[in-house]
Amino acid sequence: MPPLRTIAYFSAQAVAEGQDSWAAVMEIIWAMRRAEWTVELYKPEYGQGSVPGIFERLRKIAGTQRDLARRIREYDALYVRAHPLAWPLAAYAHRVGIPVIQESNGSWEDAFIAWPSMRRIAPLVVAMQRSQYRIADAIVAVSVTLADWLCREAGRDDAIVSPNGANDELFCPGGPRPMELPDRYVVFFGQFAPWQRLDVLIAAAEHPEWPKDVDLVIVGDGMLRPEVEAAAGRNPHVHYFGMLAYECVPSVVSGALAAAVLTYAPDRAGYSPLKLYEAMACGVPIICSDTPGQAEYVREEDAGIVVPPNDPVAVARAAATLAERPEEARAMGNRGMTAVEERYSWNARARQRMETIEAAIEHPRD
Repeated sequence: MPPLRTIAYFSAQAVAEGQDSWAAVMEIIWAMRRAEWTVELYKPEYGQGSVPGIFERLRKIAGTQRDLARRIREYDALYVRAHPLAWPLAAYAHRVGIPVIQESNGSWEDAFIAWPSMRRIAPLVVAMQRSQYRIADAIVAVSVTLADWLCREAGRDDAIVSPNGANDELFCPGGPRPMELPDRYVVFFGQFAPWQRLDVLIAAAEHPEWPKDVDLVIVGDGMLRPEVEAAAGRNPHVHYFGMLAYECVPSVVSGALAAAVLTYAPDRAGYSPLKLYEAMACGVPIICSDTPGQAEYVREEDAGIVVPPNDPVAVARAAATLAERPEEARAMGNRGMTAVEERYSWNARARQRMETIEAAIEHPRD
């Protein structure tokens, strides 16, 4: 029987329910704990619903790292959700001989897309993150393209690919609807980041080729909320339900005709959208942009329709095809659900990451 480990998990980002990062962090931790590992999460704590300024965020991040650094020798390894500002903690753990595992969910270009003002200190941001990748005992990347990029940037060739996943006990077909929903609808759920291409989805729903008896349901929050609210205000077939609790999302998704996963940004190094696996787990076919990290899974499992990026007409036609062929759509959904149960659950992803952590502990890099 392999040894039971004690792991410190550090996230410089706040981990708040409703954000994609919350599920990605907590589901892995819960799965490791079910395997009887001890995992303690260290994250900056902010007031409920508050969005502190940059200096307060920096103070909280530094304080969290200080607290963990004082206890770092109590742990078998440090698992870091990659972030430039995690550099002091990662460097300290490395110096005192604690194995460090970096989980990368994107390139530093993602930070510049989300916070354009950070470009003013781009050399510092890049240096801090690149240094962490170079000294890490293991790197986990959520997509093949991201792993390739990491290896080039860090001058190494051993990044482990472990995409995101889904809680297939929570995300599953059926369940009561938590609100009044249209009879037939395509759903989008998650963070409203620019690369989610909600503009393309809204344009598709307003295109003449979008099926007339199919509505668009949007759940979540983020930067593009004003555009979503404007679309819901002018179009009675677009419905915005705000942010829902994690456990309420599956019943909205499972009742959908299809789920839209249109993630695309040419400057990003890789993708692994949680919504892809969560919608598949609900038995719902995917309308997916032809982007690495998502399209290959839809194609491999024949779990939906892949469309060109940034093409609202193609999205509208895909929705029409699924609306016109319900049996085919149902078969696509069932294939996606089976794939998640067999290979794409958070339990499966956690086992892979635990093997990576164990290898880093047993064979740290020089």
